[in-house]
Amino acid sequence: MKAILKTCIDVEERVGEIYQQLVNHPDANEELREIWQEMADDEMRHAHRIRQVSDRFDMAGVIACGLSREGVQELLDRAGELLLDAQEGSLSIDEAIYASVELEDAFLKTHIGFAESGNQPDLQTMFKSLAEADRVHTLRLKSYLNRMNDGDGLVFGDEGHAE
Repeated sequence: MKAILKTCIDVEERVGEIYQQLVNHPDANEELREIWQEMADDEMRHAHRIRQVSDRFDMAGVIACGLSREGVQELLDRAGELLLDAQEGSLSIDEAIYASVELEDAFLKTHIGFAESGNQPDLQTMFKSLAEADRVHTLRLKSYLNRMNDGDGLVFGDEGHAE
């Protein structure tokens, strides 16, 4: 379990770094920079929260839970790709926003899955809370796009994929 939670922490921190990079995107306006900064700060808080729960489990001697490492590793790998793109400045503003929505949707699904499969109440509560934060992030980004693009930009369906 410690390895899975450590990977979760790494994912949250890496995604926070992505959003921090996107704050400086040359085509981002002040509102979008503010959204990404808040999301970056949230991801760092999420990493801290997971670390605290993990440390409590270590102290209590809890070593097993119903979490799978494969999905978390996929998120870490995808976040690594996007971080590199963000650092290189190779994402257009629409690609950066879409990538942010993609990450938050993937986080939402993973966090909900972990909340449902975990057998530790602390983990379940934490992952439900993280899923709610992911949902809020996605809604903010989609709302921004709807207002800024007036139908000319990216359009998201129910699942958060471009149409």
